[in-house]
Amino acid sequence: MRDRLKKVPLQPGVYIYKDSEGRVIYVGKAKLLRNRMRSYFQASEKLEPKVRAMMNRVASFDFIVTSNEMEALLLEDNLIKAHHPRYNILFRDDKTYPHLKLTVADEFPRLAMVREKKDGVSRYFGPYTNAGSLRENLRVLSSIFMLRSCKTFSRRERPCLNHDIGRCLGPCVGKVSPEEYQALVRNLITFMEGDYLQLVKSSEMQMKEAAANLEFEKAARLRDQVQSLKRLGEKQQVALATPLNLDLAALITAPRSALGLIFKIRRGKLINKDSFWLTRVMEESEAEMMEVLLRGYFAEAHDTAEELLVNHLPANRQLLSEWFKERSGHRVEIRTPLKGEKRRLMEMVENNARLLLEEQLNQEDKKQRVLLDLSRALNLETVPERIECYDVSHLGGTETVASMVVFTHGAPDKKAYRRFKIKQEQNDDYSSLAETLQRRFREARQGNPNFLPEPDLLVIDGGLGQLHAAQRVLDELGEDVAVISLAKKREEIFRPGQGESLILPRRDEGLQLLQRLRDEAHRFAISYNRQRRNKKITSSLLDEIPGVGEKRKKALLQHFGSVNRIRAASPEEISSLPGISLNLARDICDYLQRQQKS
Repeated sequence: MRDRLKKVPLQPGVYIYKDSEGRVIYVGKAKLLRNRMRSYFQASEKLEPKVRAMMNRVASFDFIVTSNEMEALLLEDNLIKAHHPRYNILFRDDKTYPHLKLTVADEFPRLAMVREKKDGVSRYFGPYTNAGSLRENLRVLSSIFMLRSCKTFSRRERPCLNHDIGRCLGPCVGKVSPEEYQALVRNLITFMEGDYLQLVKSSEMQMKEAAANLEFEKAARLRDQVQSLKRLGEKQQVALATPLNLDLAALITAPRSALGLIFKIRRGKLINKDSFWLTRVMEESEAEMMEVLLRGYFAEAHDTAEELLVNHLPANRQLLSEWFKERSGHRVEIRTPLKGEKRRLMEMVENNARLLLEEQLNQEDKKQRVLLDLSRALNLETVPERIECYDVSHLGGTETVASMVVFTHGAPDKKAYRRFKIKQEQNDDYSSLAETLQRRFREARQGNPNFLPEPDLLVIDGGLGQLHAAQRVLDELGEDVAVISLAKKREEIFRPGQGESLILPRRDEGLQLLQRLRDEAHRFAISYNRQRRNKKITSSLLDEIPGVGEKRKKALLQHFGSVNRIRAASPEEISSLPGISLNLARDICDYLQRQQKS
């Protein structure tokens, strides 16, 4: 690699480090590729410990030359999202954030909550990290502005239910003119931009004008709108003396993580507050963390102010300014306020971020201590931040399934849970476990984000046999992942290469964590197995009864809830359903009773 490094060009681009299996473990950008990459190939004692650990795993590298730094920045973003490299800073909220979308290109625009990329014609507000709060806001906005909510607009003879309950003006039946509707759309945009006082004054003037013209229904609607707007405006958390339009980003760091807090202020009102967690991988500087925070958040934000205040200037500040201009269409000034009202605002954001970080760290300290103690007890090389536990469930070799349960930082990460339908019907837990692990790691190698990142520790529900089956798969795949098994009877922990099991005290918090993992994996596997068996029983029994088609089957299940309850019902109860005669009800009862006895 050192010989090849000499041939790397002194041009902008992206460099990609890979391990011995060809997996991407780090992606970086550089103005001069060779100079930046050379810094990683110094003598090991000159490198930071975590950088040294990464370079010990690097077996090869690739690079992609770009025409300028901006192209390198955009390419780096795409490669990180595609490969989820292990040693890049983890922007913990790596998901598509919800936005409010206003379809301004339509004659009668619609307001909706979406998780999609910008379409180039609609107006977007956000992003928002709290989807529940956003749904509530959407409900309130819908009741105030009464825009349509239907996905496709078409003329109708009768209005929908939303019009009947006062949630829509009924443009589909001509109850409102396009001009009046567009006026409401403009009012909504004004409100979303933070200028609710101007909107209140405008609505009050329209209300008086409508009353003077004897348009009492319109005047009443505007009156209700004004009252609702005033209530919403009073909920604003911050009201400034001057009508500022700016974004503020504060980053507070801890040894292993950082918290970023972003405030959006429009016309002197705080309209949005979002927090983000970042995991420090290789002792990154505050400037590097701030760059990741800003790129991670504003890549999704469609409403960007022309002034962005930060408590730490980001790395690659000039390049980042160009990136902002390209995304938002206007220049964004990034700076740190030194005095006055803007400095006081930044101190407020910093204090809020510090409180959130302290609250989280207090909760995580205990979990981290448990993980650290567990790593020592199991003689692991690293603290297991991500632990995966596997269990297999079946009934006499039928409907065999497996579960993958994930704990991140000592807590359940239910979004990362996965379940597997074993392809071969077999009464062999070892083969089923082997198939599960092979599929899991092969999916990760193919870049499937549902199986990334890879675990620090595997826990197998079972004894030595299950452990050996798992270790064989890892050896065959060349996976360097720690693995143990936990046997339920004596809560014995088995480890590869150790002749004797490890038995921790029953009150040991590390053991209790493993037990919670094992029990959760067992529950998840059994529930999936039961679900498949119930589906099989339901389809096989009811579908084979003469005279019971799809409609009658659906009616029976909707009324009774399950096949067992149908079996327990009398013919008279069954025949009370529409379309089922007493004779057919007797046939159903007879058939289900015979199946139970057989």
